Amino acid sequence: MLASEEITSCLSPDVYSMVCKLGQEEEEDERLDIYTLITEDGKLLWVNFANYVCYHSPDGTLDYIKSVRLLRPACKMVHLHLMSITACFFKEKYEVWFEWTNNTQVFLEVFDLLRSKEVTTLSLALMKLTSLLERALGDVHLLVSRECPFLLRDLLASQELAKIFGQPVMDIFRVFLGSPKSLNLRNILWHGFAAPQEIPPEYCSMLLFFSGGLGQLLSDYLERTSSELVHRPYYSFTCLEELNIFPDPLLDPY
Repeated sequence: MLASEEITSCLSPDVYSMVCKLGQEEEEDERLDIYTLITEDGKLLWVNFANYVCYHSPDGTLDYIKSVRLLRPACKMVHLHLMSITACFFKEKYEVWFEWTNNTQVFLEVFDLLRSKEVTTLSLALMKLTSLLERALGDVHLLVSRECPFLLRDLLASQELAKIFGQPVMDIFRVFLGSPKSLNLRNILWHGFAAPQEIPPEYCSMLLFFSGGLGQLLSDYLERTSSELVHRPYYSFTCLEELNIFPDPLLDPY
């Protein structure tokens, strides 16, 4: 797909404003520096990210609009940082922190895809990232439960993950993925509402960054509790012929 091709948005006006516009109007904060968000050895400073998350008063529910507005400049800072480092440096710093996903190589490939000139690549990378992140978080949930929630929004809102990663961390993820009122990046991509160029690249960079940060937190939890993360087996289709049940539209039915 050429970058010059005009694509009609399928996002509603409110969702388009939330995903594409909100936070762009914020002036650059001169105090915002990448090392206010991460340490020199690459560990995320979650408490500083959590300071950008806002809540309604008095019920304490997430204020998605204010949170996105404040988080987006931080997302841009993270994106610029990732664009400034090499793939070798990124692999050296973060490869170990993606092992918890059981798909380390895919997450490393997402870093490479951030630089792609093909307009569809970023959306595809984000779709893969969010799917694998959901799968991995389900495995983590099963560390302290017998069943994993079916819906991603319920998984992110679960007390089980809050117990392992901390409620502020899970609230950050809920701003990006957890509700129709949030950025809801996974759903608007997987359900085909977002055109390729509509998702700001900094959101893909931030979720990649956060995925590695979860690995850092999980490593501490597993060491502290002497636990071991077990990954659920993937389902394998053994009789592919049985899946061929739809007629070929190119064949003449007569």
